[in-house]
Amino acid sequence: MRMLRRLRRIDERAYQRVTSVGLPSLDPYTPKFVQATDNMAPWFLVSGTLAVTGNPRLRRTAVRAIVAAGLANAASSALKQVLRRPRPDSSAVPSARFPYRRYLSSSFPSGHTAAAAGFAAGVGSDAPRPLTTSVALLAGAVALSRVHSGVHYPGDVLGGAAIGAGAALVAGAMIPPRPELSFGARAVAAPDRDDDPEGAGVTVVLNPRAADGGVPTPHVADTTTRISRAMPRARIMTTTADDDIAEVMDTAAREARVLAVAGGDGTVNAAARAALDHERPLLVLPDGTLNNFARTLGLDSVERALEVYRDGRTALVDVGDVDGRVFLNTSSFGSYPHLVERRDRWAHRIGKWPAFALALLQDLVSVEPTPAMVDGRPTRVWWAFVGNCRYRTHGRVPALREDMADNRLDVRVLEARSPFPRLRAIADVVAGHHARGGGDTERLTPHLSLAIAARPRLLAVDGEVVEGAAEVSFTKHPAALRVFVPAVSSP
Repeated sequence: MRMLRRLRRIDERAYQRVTSVGLPSLDPYTPKFVQATDNMAPWFLVSGTLAVTGNPRLRRTAVRAIVAAGLANAASSALKQVLRRPRPDSSAVPSARFPYRRYLSSSFPSGHTAAAAGFAAGVGSDAPRPLTTSVALLAGAVALSRVHSGVHYPGDVLGGAAIGAGAALVAGAMIPPRPELSFGARAVAAPDRDDDPEGAGVTVVLNPRAADGGVPTPHVADTTTRISRAMPRARIMTTTADDDIAEVMDTAAREARVLAVAGGDGTVNAAARAALDHERPLLVLPDGTLNNFARTLGLDSVERALEVYRDGRTALVDVGDVDGRVFLNTSSFGSYPHLVERRDRWAHRIGKWPAFALALLQDLVSVEPTPAMVDGRPTRVWWAFVGNCRYRTHGRVPALREDMADNRLDVRVLEARSPFPRLRAIADVVAGHHARGGGDTERLTPHLSLAIAARPRLLAVDGEVVEGAAEVSFTKHPAALRVFVPAVSSP
């Protein structure tokens, strides 16, 4: 108790010193700043701006930071109900500086400071230094204003800052920083090519329906123009709704020296099959919704891919195989193919992402585990993921690959366990494969066998849903596909 009284006296003296300094001419502006920070207003504004104007990494940063601020604000509000410290005596604070309204809640901890510190720490984990510095200065101004305006003791602010830091750690575990693949994944170096820089011998297949759930997109003419300017001698084939993509790709690969494809992962998958069959190098022009394979190679735009073609650097990458169907990214079974099926049914009416969210909501409510034999072992599968090469994990989600020629499948299975299978599935996801005897398993293997008795036996292959056989086998074709890559993608 003696130590607590001593700390309180130190806190009160620090409060008196902080409130005694300042320029009288600035006092009228203090209440405006203090009120503007109510209800986490500046943090919603900053995170909203980043979400609208930032790249994928900054959008992820914005989500993490606002989650940290929200957690910190909620934790401080809960503590206020327990600790009940009176607000400081503000009679000596100039009336022009005091906020327009009085705060009736407990003085300890400072909820505004907790939210500010949580947001700043959430941003600082992976944002550029100028942004991190700006947000940190704003958070520091919020903390100082709480004392200078006579609303809080310095100890309240320090307590809020500690809560904010803890909330940022929790938010970071939930939404960890996700490094972007700036230079592409490793692959097996292949001899550089000496193709015509103007595109002679190149056939480009462009799928105008790749970006938004099968709906033709208005940027097709722009993409065609960019390709034509960079490769004026290339042949450009634009698919229609009536075309068989596999047949178009086969014809294009047969007649070309280089097969190029502009579209999403499903279109690129069809092009890879044709490139393998005719032993043609593949140039991927990312023009779809996610472009996972292109991004893994280090190709983040059509312009970047066209530059890579002019450089002529190629590499060999692994290809996954599920009973003759190739996959460059992933193949899945269990509930996910049903989710994709529902998404595709609704995408042309409401867009791909709203359709995915709606399908996921229905999946969470109505999904049932799929009885299957995985490598000869009977089980019931909620969700299963088979990745072409090892995926790094971020926040329990397979996210990035660093090596596209490791001759391994990344197999992750979430099994249903009784009793209370849904509750145990949630616990397994949270605990992950670290929990002994859990239903969420991960392993690396060159092959996997699967048997599903009941129909429909749906498989998702690079985002496209297909009907599988009663027994299927997942295997690898190591270093089988030749692709154009940035120079730094090869050893």
